[in-house]
Amino acid sequence: MKTRFSCKGIKLATVLLGLVVGLSRLLPAAEYPPEMVILETGKSGETQVVTGDRSEMDQPHGTASTFKVVVAWAALDRGLVKDVEASLEGAEGGGLRDALQKSMNPPFAILAEKLGGEILAGYAESSGLIEGKIPKNWMKDGGQEAAHGAELKTTLRREHAMAVAWMREEAPWNGEAGKKLQEALVWKGEKVDVRAKTGSYGGSLWMTGCTSNKAVTVFMAGPVERRPEMIRAFLSRWGVEPAVP
Repeated sequence: MKTRFSCKGIKLATVLLGLVVGLSRLLPAAEYPPEMVILETGKSGETQVVTGDRSEMDQPHGTASTFKVVVAWAALDRGLVKDVEASLEGAEGGGLRDALQKSMNPPFAILAEKLGGEILAGYAESSGLIEGKIPKNWMKDGGQEAAHGAELKTTLRREHAMAVAWMREEAPWNGEAGKKLQEALVWKGEKVDVRAKTGSYGGSLWMTGCTSNKAVTVFMAGPVERRPEMIRAFLSRWGVEPAVP
């Protein structure tokens, strides 16, 4: 007896299989460690907690190297950096994009010293990243501390709001300096056109950023050695594995 297969049936099965595979890549919740929190917002504006405890949304944590975004923005706006690919002092021959992706401390310490604490505080307030009032002497220990925000705090809600604003190109990220910053935040070598910043310092691990249609923020308390987990979790929201460690 011959078995007949319908073309429509084969196509439907293929589509369903594709959906199953796609969802398994996008929603591997069981693969995320229980201490990790992931927020995700699409163009529709609805924010979902992919994994983790919603009560973490407003808990204050150190900004870690996500504060380098503020330093970079201020430097671009003040004309200290004009080209995101041009060689940057302290960046081992690389430019602003390399320095952000590799989260190098020296170039941002140098830029922070040139800008000064008062100017940087103004940009930090405008960014919406910082929780609470910024003390006048917040940069008393110099640029090396300012490269990761010194003692300033942020929250998961604030980090994610910044990423959502990047995605929507909203103020203050829609000006000339903001657009240059977003160009500098593009992760070279990855399989998805994503703009992002990592942070790993003082027990706070972050990765926050977006594509043109989705913003994602990942947070976890832990040592810097777990940074690769953050990158993998972040990129998994687009169904890809990291190409660049």
